[in-house]
Amino acid sequence: MLRGAKSMQHAPTTNLTDAVKPSLRRAAALMASCVLFASCSGDTDGATARSASVRVESEGCSTHPTVGGGAFIAPHRVLTVAHVIAGADDVDVVLADGTEKTAIVVAIDRRKDLALLDVDADVTPLRLGPLRIGARGTFASWRSGTPRDVSFVATEAVNIQSADIDHVSTEVRQGYAIEADILPGDSGSALVSDGRVVAVVFARSRHDRSTGWATAAEEVRAMLTTAGDTAVDVGVCPTQR
Repeated sequence: MLRGAKSMQHAPTTNLTDAVKPSLRRAAALMASCVLFASCSGDTDGATARSASVRVESEGCSTHPTVGGGAFIAPHRVLTVAHVIAGADDVDVVLADGTEKTAIVVAIDRRKDLALLDVDADVTPLRLGPLRIGARGTFASWRSGTPRDVSFVATEAVNIQSADIDHVSTEVRQGYAIEADILPGDSGSALVSDGRVVAVVFARSRHDRSTGWATAAEEVRAMLTTAGDTAVDVGVCPTQR
């Protein structure tokens, strides 16, 4: 469990309902101090996030590809979210340099909305790490077709109780509330702070466009350790709510 994390109950993925969160004035003050004293790592994190990021495209669940983000967190291993690739017939990624690669789903957790892809590309992976509340960082958004930096501030550590992607049960995951501009297509994007992947975006608040929700990197470690090299069953397309 994340130190100091609160237990929260949320609605299903894609857009989550608001929960109690700390004052965003504190986060705004932090961002202001970063500007005044040039003491934050946003610029460095932006370049780091872009270099390891990918655009994930899956086909099979609609007439158009399902699009999300992802990032290399180990050699040939890309972290993304399950609801982007579940039920897919084919999964491809676009690297930061524009190269397109076929991806193989080697692990999927439909309960916690996580997935690992095997991608044959020589991209330097990012290490996993913790996220300090009040810290800021960057994620690479592929919403426009090419990666661009989006900044975030971690506002609270939470134990998120959310429906699985099939909406048949609930699961508690370690995660964070963040202040960021989250838009469709950002799911699966890796939050990078101090040069490390600290969480993965999976949803945005239904009522506050500036609030997003991210699963802590700690939830990924077991999957990364146990994933094999062969394709796994991605199951059916996720239930839309």
